[in-house]
Amino acid sequence: MANQSDTIQETVAPVSTTQEYPDPLSLGQHKREDVSHGQIKLDHPKANPKKIKKFYTRQNELIDQFLQSSDEEHLHALDTVKNGPKVKLAVNASFVVNFCLFIIQLYAAIATGSLALFATAADAFMDLVSSFVMLITSRMATRPSVYKYPVGRTRIETMGIILFCALMTTVAVQLIIESGRALGEGEHEAQQLKIIPLTFVAVAIASKFALFLYCFALRRYPAARVFFIDHRNDLAVNIFGLIMSIVGDRFVWWLDPLGAICIGLLILFSWASTAFEHVWLLVGKGAPREFISKLIYLVVTHDPQIMKVDTCRAYHAGQRYYVEVDIIMDESTPLKISHDVSQSLQRKLEGLADVERAFVHVDYESEHDVHEEHKPLYDVKKKEHRTLRSLLR
Repeated sequence: MANQSDTIQETVAPVSTTQEYPDPLSLGQHKREDVSHGQIKLDHPKANPKKIKKFYTRQNELIDQFLQSSDEEHLHALDTVKNGPKVKLAVNASFVVNFCLFIIQLYAAIATGSLALFATAADAFMDLVSSFVMLITSRMATRPSVYKYPVGRTRIETMGIILFCALMTTVAVQLIIESGRALGEGEHEAQQLKIIPLTFVAVAIASKFALFLYCFALRRYPAARVFFIDHRNDLAVNIFGLIMSIVGDRFVWWLDPLGAICIGLLILFSWASTAFEHVWLLVGKGAPREFISKLIYLVVTHDPQIMKVDTCRAYHAGQRYYVEVDIIMDESTPLKISHDVSQSLQRKLEGLADVERAFVHVDYESEHDVHEEHKPLYDVKKKEHRTLRSLLR
């Protein structure tokens, strides 16, 4: 194992944080080094310092992304070697805590008969199912079938999320119905809350808070970010459920089913919005403008023989993007050179962390209509502008 680790470290050579990246378009000179509130207020006394600081901070981030784009694959490999074990620990620890939290909350709900605690137990159970579904779909995505799925099956992860969201919203609706029924039946004899199950729930919440802080530090990684959001939501749901259960038992009986209804609505709207968000990823939602600009920068600085970027589009095909680029080269360029340039550009684009596949098309002129290169996806029918005279006829 030690030899394997050494091999990885040798393969991915360490890079200093102050490394100078190639800057053929001199973008680095447009970075603003001092973005402090005092300096901005001194340079722009009549402007809003918060908006100016936000603008320059965002501009600096974009310039850094542009300059590092040519080496993004290498940086990603470096980062994986350095922080991969931390992310794996966060994922595994989160799964274990979710399992323990479900057992504890189920015991507390059965022992107390609290609907609010039943709602939090259902939420914890669905977290377990979510982790299991994501584990299965992730493994299926990393085991491609070349003939059945020529471009891989990474989109199955998005489908898994949508299916889970549908299941989660069904559970939330059932919780709301049962809590509404209990609310309509009126006050009834409930079991006395016991200190032991409530203590267990409090310990579980404390464990969730510790993992929330740990995943917060690693939130720039997708896997850790998912659990960071999960722990954040669970903290709010569990604390609210515990409070409503205690208050409903000690003071006002209807606060317990009302708290369960609130938790059910929170789960319903949260997962429904997540489902719609991932549906648009499968439909083919376009990439943001900043990402398109990053692609164009990468293309125009790739090779001096690229005269122009004719078309550049990127759209979701699951979690990541498909990229299509049309470049212009001199018509006298030999086929071998145009092929090598376009293939190396394709490989560089696919080296970006957010790109699934890239397609590069080489042309020799840019005067044609780009919309005529493919079969039209939809017909645009122009409405006839009818005049008042024609309507009166």
